[in-house]
Amino acid sequence: MMTHEDERWPGRSWYEATAAKPWAGSGELVGEHCHDVVIIGAGLAGISTALSLLERGAKSIAVLESSVPGAGASGRNGGFVFAGYSLANDALVKQLGVAQASRLHGWTRDAVGLVRKRIERYGIACQANDAGVVLADWFGDDERLEQFARRMQQTLGFDLIMLPRQDLRQFVNSPRYGAGLHEPGSFHFNPLAHIQGLASYLCESGVAVHEHSPVHRIERSAQAWIVHGAEGRVRASEVVLTTGGYDLKLRPEVQRALQPIATYIAVTEPLGDLISEVLPQPVAVYDTRFAFDYFRPLPDSRLLWGGRISVADRHPASIRRLLARDLERVFPTLAGVDFEQAWGGWMSYARHEMPLLGRCPDGLWYGLAFGGHGMATTTLAGEMLAEALLGRPERIECFRRWQPVWAGGLAGRAAVQSRYWWLQALDHWRDRRAR
Repeated sequence: MMTHEDERWPGRSWYEATAAKPWAGSGELVGEHCHDVVIIGAGLAGISTALSLLERGAKSIAVLESSVPGAGASGRNGGFVFAGYSLANDALVKQLGVAQASRLHGWTRDAVGLVRKRIERYGIACQANDAGVVLADWFGDDERLEQFARRMQQTLGFDLIMLPRQDLRQFVNSPRYGAGLHEPGSFHFNPLAHIQGLASYLCESGVAVHEHSPVHRIERSAQAWIVHGAEGRVRASEVVLTTGGYDLKLRPEVQRALQPIATYIAVTEPLGDLISEVLPQPVAVYDTRFAFDYFRPLPDSRLLWGGRISVADRHPASIRRLLARDLERVFPTLAGVDFEQAWGGWMSYARHEMPLLGRCPDGLWYGLAFGGHGMATTTLAGEMLAEALLGRPERIECFRRWQPVWAGGLAGRAAVQSRYWWLQALDHWRDRRAR
């Protein structure tokens, strides 16, 4: 049943509304504690770091979360698990060269496989669907899409399956799209169930995952870190900051580089047989525009639909109206379908569009800014942070070139919104020209 709170920003997600049971972990942080590693933030970056440490034999680990695991972007997103970074693949090649870009992109492909293996290894019930992810061409430029696929294979060793227009209709039945690309190995799932399943496994394995335990400050003493909460504190040898776009104050010199960007999602009423008419194969789909739509089928014949990135929060009723227009434009047969659930959330980006991964001069580790391709890159970040904490920083050193750069505060938000409007205008111009 909808409540007044459900209709205020950011809204209650379908994942939260349909969760089998409320999260129950180690309880709130109370009293004095001592651990080897404290991780601040139980999004997927923090949970993945703890799990990667545990898998490598570390035991004395605590995760502190101001709400519950997955309450932020990690548990409110579209649920796509696919390769790459927020920075475009071609831009990655331009910045690094073919060899190094192929290496870093390959790590994200490996991370997609690791997410899937962990679901199986730990028995996580998160509605994983291996039909995969499809990129659908909005502009009807089949040749350009095919050239992109060839370029990805040649530069990154990244194989994408070309779907000519008639073949794409066997996956996505919409008159709006031209050709498409299918990414082998990609999949989609319930991200909140995934992250809370992993967090439950951590608790069962002896890792402390403290919910409703916001951190007020971090102090560095001569021998250790002291992490202060409202009712307790933790002494630790190492501290890792993985708070994403939901906290910008604990370590300002790093977190001021974050630009919180809003995205919006809605879930339809059950569609019955209509779902297989528009999606003959249960793939997750996004398109080739800058501000693209993204959607995927849910197990009970609903359609999850997302898009409309901006720097503004919107109440769920507004999100429903906006996304209903987008849905009808792609699938005219679904005009008038009700969105029963709508919500938004903040993704964190850096200006350079790459993750922030590294260590401050005083020794604090951080893993932030995973907006856009969060499921694989946060899992990868957890692997690299764990390696570095255990004395192998070689991979995380590859991200040293992408330092925290101030995002500009309120002026930066205005600049980002202006850039988004400009890129959306270019999409509109290209679309009109193509048609």
